[in-house]
Parts: sequence; C-alpha cells; structure tokens
Amino acid sequence: MTPEEITRKLGEVGLVNPLQSLAVGAIAYVGAFLMAIVAVVLSVVAIVVTGLGNPVDSALESVDMDQSEAGSGIGLLLRLPFQLVAMATFGSFDVDGTIEGVSFGAGLRVLPFGITLVMVLLAFYGGRFVQKRQRAGLLGIWTTSILTGVGVALLTVLSALILAARVPAEAGASISLHAAGFDTFFGAFALITLSLALGRLTVRARRSWWPLVADLPAAFKLAVSHALIVTVLGLCGVTVVSTIQALIDGETPPMIYVLLLLPLIGGHVLSFVTGLDMLSAATANIDGAGALSYLMDGMNGTERATMFSLPWYTWLGGLLLGGLALLLASLLWQHQRRIVPHHVVSLGVSWIALPAAYFLGGLVLLVLSQASVAAQLSGGGFFFGDMRIGASVGLAAWTPLLAMMAGVIVELLSRFVAPFLTPFLPSAALSWFRRPLAPAAASVTSGAIGAAGASSAAGPAGSGPLTYSAPLAGAAPDGGFSLAPSAQGIPTDINADGVVEAGTVSAQHAGQAQAHESAPTSADGTAAAGRYATVPIGATAGSLSFAGAGGAGGAGGAAGADGSTAEPGAAGSTTGKISAAAGSLSPKTRKLILAGAVVVGAGIVLVIGLIVTFVVLSNTVFSPEKRVEAYLGAVQAGDAEQALEIAAPNVPTAQQALLTNDIAGAAENRISGFEIVGSEESGSKSATVTAKVTQDGVTTTRTYRVDRSGRTAVVFPDWTMAETEYATLALMIPDGAATLLVNGQEVAVSDLDTSEGYYAPAAVLPGQYTVTLPESSELVAAVESVAYVSADPDDWYELYAAPGYSLSESGMEEVQTQVDALLDECATSTEESPDGCPFRAYAYGVVEDSGSWTIDSYPTVEVEEGEEGWYFGSSSSAGAATYSYQKEGWGSDDEPTDETDESSFSVSGTVTVGEDGTMAVEFDDGWW
Repeated sequence: MTPEEITRKLGEVGLVNPLQSLAVGAIAYVGAFLMAIVAVVLSVVAIVVTGLGNPVDSALESVDMDQSEAGSGIGLLLRLPFQLVAMATFGSFDVDGTIEGVSFGAGLRVLPFGITLVMVLLAFYGGRFVQKRQRAGLLGIWTTSILTGVGVALLTVLSALILAARVPAEAGASISLHAAGFDTFFGAFALITLSLALGRLTVRARRSWWPLVADLPAAFKLAVSHALIVTVLGLCGVTVVSTIQALIDGETPPMIYVLLLLPLIGGHVLSFVTGLDMLSAATANIDGAGALSYLMDGMNGTERATMFSLPWYTWLGGLLLGGLALLLASLLWQHQRRIVPHHVVSLGVSWIALPAAYFLGGLVLLVLSQASVAAQLSGGGFFFGDMRIGASVGLAAWTPLLAMMAGVIVELLSRFVAPFLTPFLPSAALSWFRRPLAPAAASVTSGAIGAAGASSAAGPAGSGPLTYSAPLAGAAPDGGFSLAPSAQGIPTDINADGVVEAGTVSAQHAGQAQAHESAPTSADGTAAAGRYATVPIGATAGSLSFAGAGGAGGAGGAAGADGSTAEPGAAGSTTGKISAAAGSLSPKTRKLILAGAVVVGAGIVLVIGLIVTFVVLSNTVFSPEKRVEAYLGAVQAGDAEQALEIAAPNVPTAQQALLTNDIAGAAENRISGFEIVGSEESGSKSATVTAKVTQDGVTTTRTYRVDRSGRTAVVFPDWTMAETEYATLALMIPDGAATLLVNGQEVAVSDLDTSEGYYAPAAVLPGQYTVTLPESSELVAAVESVAYVSADPDDWYELYAAPGYSLSESGMEEVQTQVDALLDECATSTEESPDGCPFRAYAYGVVEDSGSWTIDSYPTVEVEEGEEGWYFGSSSSAGAATYSYQKEGWGSDDEPTDETDESSFSVSGTVTVGEDGTMAVEFDDGWW
C-alpha cells in the first residue's frame, strides 16, 4: 500500500498526519521556555532594584559557597527556566536530600501563570492554524491532541529531571532541586491536549443545534473579560495611590516589583484582586506535626482577611469598582445577544450560562490563587523524630459560590437594566466584545416562495408543500443559513433532506440545505449553520403568514423582513409569503416592563445600598478598631470611668481606687494622641488592633485584643476589649496616715489594697501623678512624690510614690523645746543616773535624797527624716549638767561632805506628729 493510499484510508476515518500538531506542541514548550527566561531576568532585576545586590553572590553567601564554586550557582540560574516550565504545568519544585542518614524534603507549589498562559495560547492558536490547513475529523483531532500532549508532557518532565540542580554538599550528603513529577506530567498533558483540541474544534463547522447553546462559550468569554476588567482597573487604582504615597515618603513605588514579577505572580494578582472584589476572603493556613507542633505553639491555624481588612478608602474603592464591573459586564452581555425563541433548551441555557461560567471561573480563581510550601524531616533521632510543616495561601473555598452570585446579578442586570442604558452608549463602547461563534441573525428576505399547486397537495389552499424558488433567505456566504419562526412562534426546522416543516425545498436547494451541517463558519463567527433561527433577546418572535389566491390574504404581495415585498405567484397557482416582521410591544406591555425594570432596579439598588451601609457601619462604627479608638480616646481625655467600662483591668476593686475621672483627669502628661495603624482578625471571633500612642512627644506602639461578644442593633457585630494591661503604681504609706492626696484628690487609705503591708498597689492610666499627705499642723510641711507613668509597658518597672512630711521651722523649734523640757524633767531626779535620761554622774556614797541635777547648757538638736518618721540627735553640740550631792564620811562619826560631778551629754530620739498636729518627742534608751 502506497503512502498516498495510507493517507487516504486514514482520512476516511478522520485521522491525519500528527507531525503538524507535534510541531505546535514543540512551539508551545519553546514559547513557555522563553517566557520563563524573561521571568527569571525580570526577577533578577526586581532583586537588584530592592538593593539586595547581586542575587547570585547573595545566594552563594547564604550557602557558604566560595567563588571557586560560583559556576554551580550560575548553573542553577540557567537550569531554572526548565523548572519554571514544569511548575507552570502544575508541578511542585521539590528539594530532596540526605545528610548523615537524615532525609529531608521540601516542596514549593506556585503556578507561574504568565508561563502557563503563553503555553496554552500557543497550543490553542496553533491548533486553529493547523486545522485550517489540515481538515481533520473528531477522531483525528483528539488522536493528534492526545499524542501531542503526551509528547510535551514527557519533554517537560525529562527536561526538569535531567537538568535538576545539584547543590554542592559535604561527603555523605546529596541535595537536588527539580520540579519533575507525576503532577507535572499529567498537568502538561491536560493543558496541551485540551488547548490544542479546543483550538482545532473552534474551526470546525457548528452543528445545527449550536444556536441553542451559543450562550455558553460567550459566557466563559465574558467571565474572563470581567476578571480582566476588575484586575486592570484595580491595579491601576492601587498603582496610582501607592505610587503617590511612595513618592511623598521618598520610597520606591512598590508596584514596580509587582510589575516586574508579573510573569510569575500574575495569576495570584488576577485571582486575589478579582476574588476579594467579589467579597471573598484570602486565607493563610499553617500547621506542623511532630516536634514542630510544639515549637510552633500558637502558630497553627487559619487566618482570613477580606477586602474590609484594608483601609477604608481601599475597600470603598473596591466596592465601587465591583459595582461598576457588574454593570459593564451586563451591558456587554446584553449587546447583540440573540437566542432561539420559544425553545426550552435555549431558554434554560440563556439563564444558566452566566452563573455556570462564573462558577467555573471561581474554581479557576481558586487554582490560580493557591501557593503552598511543605517540608518534612525523617530519621531525626529520638528527640526530633519525624517532623512536618506546611503552609499555604489562597482564596476561601466559597469563592465559586460568590462568583456564581455575580453571574446571576450580571444576568439580571442585562435583562432588566442594561436595555435602558444601552441607547445612551455609543456602539463602539460595547462592540469590542464579540460573541464567539454566534449564530446568524434570524431573518427571511423577500425571496419568492412558490407553491406546488392545488393538484400536488390535499387540503386547504396554502397548506400544501411549499418549495423555495430562490436562494434561502439569510444564507451566509459559506452556506450557513437560518429561518424565521413559524406562525406558532416555533423556529422553523429543516430535516436531513432540507425539508421545511411547512413544505419542501426545491431540488436545486436541497443540496444547500444539507451542506450546512459541514460548512465551516466564517472567521468572525457571525455565520453558523443552524436549524434554529435566533432573535434578539427580549424581542417578540415574528410569525409566519401564508396567503394564497383563494386565501384571506388575497394575491397581494406580503412584506418581507427587510421591508421588501415578494411578487405574487403565477396564475393558477397558490402563492405563499413568509414574513418575519417583529411584533411590536403594546403600550400596556411597555409600561409593565418599565415598571418591572424600575422595581427590580430599585430593589437591586436598595439591596446594594443596604449591603454597603451594613459593611460601612460594621467596619466603622461597629468595628474592633472603633472599640480601641473609644478606649484610647477615654485615656487621652482622662475619662477613667469610660476606660474602665470599655476595658477594665484584671485586678481587685481595691486596686482600682485611683481610676476615677477626678484623679485621671487631673493627671498631667497624659497621652496626647493616637493612631490606629493596623487590625488583624483571628477568624471571626477576635481581632488584634495595633495603635501608635503619643505621650510627651514619644510614640509607642501598643496592641490590643478585641473579642466579638454578640451583636448590637440586631445585625451589627458587638466587640469587647479583652483583658487590658494597666500600669501599677506602688503607694508608700507612712505609719499612721489615714488619707492620701493623689493629684489633689483625697483617697482614704482604707480604700486601698494594703495587704502587702508597707505599700499599696493601684492601677493607673498613663500620665503624671502627684501623691502627698494632707496638711495637719504648722509644725510639719507635706512632701509630695511625683510618679510618671509611661504609655510604654517596658517602662513600668519601679513605679512608686512615697509621700511624707518634713518639719517646718516651727517644728524644728518645737523639737528643741520639747527636748529641753524633757531634760528639765530629768533634772528633777535625785538619782545619779535617772532612768530614760541622757546624762549620769559617777558618784558613790551618796546620801539618800541628797542629790540634785542642774542643766548647765542644753544641747542643740538636729532632726533627720527616717523611714518611719524623724530622728533627732546632738552629736555636734553636746549639753552639760552638774550633779550635786552629799557624800557619806569614811567613819560613822564623820560628817557628810558636799560634792559635785560635772558631765557632758548628747541626746537622741524620735519625733512623731499625730493626725491632730501634735508633736511627740521621745529619747532613745541609750545616749550618744
């Protein structure tokens, strides 16, 4: 059998030479590889722009590799594009190694969407190119596509495996990095096979039932357009705002890095911008097993953030962008949309196409947003054992449901709102969105339709078989055509023989009617073969009207769909005329439609307004940040009672005695300002709010935890501040003190917590506190103690206040007077050593009751303050006293003699002042 015969035999069953398809697969891989090189270069530029220096040198230093091994580092960069191509086909970049019997592994799974997109587009448009030049049947298309998918998958895996990076290591250790694996193989196979087959299928002629489901591919195209509109407009807004802010701050605009890394993170940018704008949430999960579960205590779990976690101006702009995108998508969807009227399949598809396409688009967003990293260690010995850690980020699992709701909203807007807005827009504003492979318009021109004559059919005039005597109305240049609906509103159908349900097509056009099944569509997709006619959505279907010579319609011409009139038939024959003039709406119907549109539009506006109002109030008036703002506002104003109501300290009531408006409000150097700089929600039950607090020109960063405690006003969240740390001021209380003055306000010592003994702890707000004792006598002057309480908890050590008294001049004089009085009292004694007195005489043989004391000079006392009062002494100025007495003689007959003994002495003792202002002076037991 010759090659020509083999080719002919294969062609009869739809098989073709696969070489052209394999060439497309190779081109798709090469294109992805070149895009990977671009991504690597742009990533290096981004690293250099950040000021990190040469990335190769930095990598060498990080692994402690000298310049002699630099070739390995450069080789890693040269191998990287092959690994990126493998990752672009859903592969995981893995690190595997063994060091001294301990095996470890790590994997990074991130989809470099720019590389994936280039591969898919080259395969898709390459498939179209091949199909136009190599007509293949379904069997040939899928056979060549599967063969090409397998080839590209093998090439991707083998390239990544052969060119795996080998990291230099010590003896007995091996480390390799590559992205080859089963996931890479099946990912590349699926991407190439589906893209190539879909590209080839789009060139084939559409089946006759295609108009019934034509909304499905258009819906997918609109979903992609919707996501691109949101992403591009969102990125433009963020770029403008962030660039202006960065230039004001003198920093590099951050969007430069995003644009440079777009080939790698483009999918994540598209998915997160679109997903968050649809009110979905970004999730981050981290978990560990083995010894890591203990080391990561407090880090395991899932965190979520929504658009409303961003500053208010960001989420407000996001809401406006989301609403604008929904409206624009509805206008595009309504523009030039046509359906087959009165057909249950077409009607059902017209309603479910958008929600289904948006739901599948939400699934795609989930895939694009995923990024994960995992590491594991085995053989780590008794202490470490087997360990594992994993972390991932992506969109929330309910994103497809939100996307489906967006599709429903777009469908409703396109039916009830867009028709009223479209007349005010220029056609060019919407014509750029072209529906793929749309069926031809439903129209029948003025081609004459002859009748077979009365003898060829039984029944009333006009009911016999009809034949076309002119080319089929609405025929496309390549043979495609469509027919207007019948009189009952049912689309005219054509059977396999080209026969219209109401008659038969003449022989010269039977072949044309049959050929529409295989004729290709035009490049712009405006002409599709079909057995079903279409009309603009929302329009009333036309009707088939028949008029014969003997019929009610007479022999006059009937107006065609384009306004022309068909000539009547020849004499003696019955003529039929088909018109597709669209039925006009009655004024009542128009009013009902308008009223319904107004009600629906008002309902949509009301719902959106309620949602926006709820979100705005929930994130402003009823947000956790507002709770912290209220607390800090009370602290700034010195409103301790309000601060206590919002966030009470976890201390006994006795330690809250200083938390009053009078004391806190009179405190100087309170916080002068604050700013909420961040808020991070931990699930839906709690949030951590970060604030910058300014006090006396110093700014301190504080964090506060806020817990959700229910709802207020039925629907809004109610937030309560968790246990808040307060500073503790230690009050040193002098013995006998019953009252303290704090910032001029009396505080009873009995109200304080004196369980510690010599001091009383008290919770206070940031500020300056002046603590003193009440004035009780002119003999003493109160000495105040000032304590400065900082807003920074790190400065809360050694916070104490020690109020006391100091003796006034009158008090000093009173001490001297009382000391002199005590000495005078001592001088009344007849003993040579009076008890409790500072002086004594060295005398013996004293006649009983013969002695007396005389104070020659009084000592000058000095007073010093002690821990529990005052102490006095006269070490620098002693006193003098004389003891006069009679001394017994040596014998019984000897008379007593008069003797004197002079001595100097010093005094010491304590001074106390009672609450009534009286002073008491006591000598010590000894003397100086």
